[in-house]
Amino acid sequence: MNTETPNPTDLHQLFGDQPSKGTLKKFEIVQATIDCIATIGYEKTTYEAIAKKVGTMRAHIAYYFKDKQDIFKACIKYIVSNYHNVSLEHLSKASSPKDILLRYVEGPYIWSKKHPHQLSSMLLFYYLCSVHTSYKDLHDSVRQAGIDRIYEILVTDLKLQLPKREVLRLSKSIQNIMNGSHLSAETSSISTLKSSQTQSKKLVWELVEPHL
Repeated sequence: MNTETPNPTDLHQLFGDQPSKGTLKKFEIVQATIDCIATIGYEKTTYEAIAKKVGTMRAHIAYYFKDKQDIFKACIKYIVSNYHNVSLEHLSKASSPKDILLRYVEGPYIWSKKHPHQLSSMLLFYYLCSVHTSYKDLHDSVRQAGIDRIYEILVTDLKLQLPKREVLRLSKSIQNIMNGSHLSAETSSISTLKSSQTQSKKLVWELVEPHL
């Protein structure tokens, strides 16, 4: 099983309590679920399959998560947190305001290359959003956090002198470019990840540069 050292802050955000033996077990279950989804598919990712991956009994999985949906939502929250960490690390190497924005655009590509199993779970998440309202609500919060981060970069780093309404419009457009280009590259043969990453950066900068 893919094993990662949990960040105490991530554990607290995911499970709402301080790191303990129980929260570490929940984290282990989340990792096992992500691996199962990527290797055997969502339908076969049963309590039994997760327990086998963890090396425990089915009852132990049910003790921590009342149903499969709860496990999967915890997986998505963990993946989003992990994506945020990957993005922040990439942004920390930026050399200019422009580089901050373009490195942010590169974030999905850096993350999916580093964590392909997590990508599988996110692709499934998009499908579940189309059939379950609770997943839509989670996706709305994730998307809004991305828009807020882009807005902050445009205002604080690039110092765009535009009405708030216009900066929000730009932020949403950039988010759409990022999501659409990355999703298309991951799920079709129209473009490679490398060419899609390059094109996304170009499109985003063409949107922003006239306002500087």
